[in-house]
Amino acid sequence: MKRLVIIGASAMGRETFAYARECGMEVRGFLDSRGDLLKGFKDYPPILSSVEEYHVKGDDVFVCAVGDPAMKRQYADAITAKGGAFVSVVHPSAYVGMNVRLGEGCIICPHAVITNDSTLGRHVIVNVSASINHDNHIGDCSTICPGCRLAGRVSVGQSVFLGTGAIVIPDVRLGDNVFVAAGAVVARSFESGRLMGVPAVCK
Repeated sequence: MKRLVIIGASAMGRETFAYARECGMEVRGFLDSRGDLLKGFKDYPPILSSVEEYHVKGDDVFVCAVGDPAMKRQYADAITAKGGAFVSVVHPSAYVGMNVRLGEGCIICPHAVITNDSTLGRHVIVNVSASINHDNHIGDCSTICPGCRLAGRVSVGQSVFLGTGAIVIPDVRLGDNVFVAAGAVVARSFESGRLMGVPAVCK
């Protein structure tokens, strides 16, 4: 039986542990350089080591519970280089529609919605109550924060961060590494930058 190792033991990691357990997955523990990060919290598995020091075991599978896209990519690449394999964690209350394709290592949180014919790359987080409508494409290592709303035919590049409650209207394209602030409404395409406001502008 495979045992899940969660990269990151902060809030997202703790949440992911709960989701994995509700999916019936066995969790070996966390990888984090901050060895005392779980001090004061109850009923969590141990921090095994840092990503850099961890030796991949034959029955390990991994998921990267890190919200920052650049750090997520760094840690996921480090484990991949050691021969580690990634699996997705999809909470039972999430809705995943017809012909949706999930890359390895995705985290789909409670009450998230992904409707028909959308594609998510590797290591994408779709957080609590976020929605991704039909015909979206979400690039590797992107993070969709709680309550985001992505309308139809949206294209999101790699390592994009959409803050809590952000809205993206139909047919918008966001390039790699774009940052969208919480509550922003993105009404046109941007190839780069930090987007804020209603409607969102590059700041």
